[in-house]
Amino acid sequence: MPPPHSSPHGPGQDSATASGRPPTAPAVPALPTISVVVPAFNNPGQLARCLDALGRSTVPFELIVVDDASTDAAAITHMRRAGDGYLRLERNGGPAVARNAGARRATGSLVAFIDSDVLVTPTTIEDLARVLVREPEVDACFGSYDSEPDDRGVVSTYRNLLHHHVHQTGPREASTFWAGCGAVRRQKFLDLGGYDERFHRPSIEDIELGMRLCAAGHRIRLEPAIQVKHLKRWRLKEMVRVDVTCRAIPWTHLLIERPGTGGDLNLARAQKLCVALVFLALASLPCALYAAHLTGRWIPWVAPLVLLAPVLWINRGFYGLLLGLRGPLFLLSALPLHLFYYLYGGLGFLWAHATHRRGRDVG
Repeated sequence: MPPPHSSPHGPGQDSATASGRPPTAPAVPALPTISVVVPAFNNPGQLARCLDALGRSTVPFELIVVDDASTDAAAITHMRRAGDGYLRLERNGGPAVARNAGARRATGSLVAFIDSDVLVTPTTIEDLARVLVREPEVDACFGSYDSEPDDRGVVSTYRNLLHHHVHQTGPREASTFWAGCGAVRRQKFLDLGGYDERFHRPSIEDIELGMRLCAAGHRIRLEPAIQVKHLKRWRLKEMVRVDVTCRAIPWTHLLIERPGTGGDLNLARAQKLCVALVFLALASLPCALYAAHLTGRWIPWVAPLVLLAPVLWINRGFYGLLLGLRGPLFLLSALPLHLFYYLYGGLGFLWAHATHRRGRDVG
């Protein structure tokens, strides 16, 4: 039995309490130096909001705005607000080139990448840095879009909430990276060669970086609580083009060339099954139509619905998110978009396999 004035929590706490002083709070580790790199090409309105949001951050950092040979005078004016942190490239090379140039200019031991169409919260930069301080064995971390995208259109809301859902439900021990809001130890990034500059436009350069980080034995942390707002306004045609030509096809090429190296945040087997079921449901429609014509009954139409039922079940979490945030009418509007997403994503996957050749220009 302990003596009358002792504490089971140890002598340090007892002596502080006995002397009337409050217990000493554990020291908060000091943050390392941080550089924030923002690649930008025109787009002055969103860029101005991005820089304003960064200006309200709770921690100091070195800001480097990389002008990827912009032609818009208003955008250039906003970028020049970075002063000595303004870096203009002679020709447009894409975000991979711009981010690498910014990281080489940076002096911080940590470099955070923030896209120019993203609004950080006041604590975003601090939160990214705290992850890497708290977990010294982790070399990179990234966050997520929030559940309130700036544009309220159906396509934009669906597209951003899909990204939000994937990052909110993905494994925290990640095998990919996201440059929209992510941080990495600068020297590790430079030693690895940075982003692959063969990607000449926004594509999967961050996913490819994550795959190389993992292959080199580095660890990446997904922090779903670190959330930023996306300002992009998506149109259907643009969404399909980007998903097919800038994501599905080059991503498939990478997975063919580097099997088992990761980069599979939203490539779970269940999602691949959804692609196959959507294709089968579409293929069964002519048969259902012909059978219904011959029999004069509606029962043959059940076959495509039966094939789609597992897709609805597998994605019940995502559909529940859409229902809870936007209601049943939005869910009904977004459901065809999601089925279409599986269809054109699958076509991109098949095209990449059919046309794959080693040594091509991935950008």
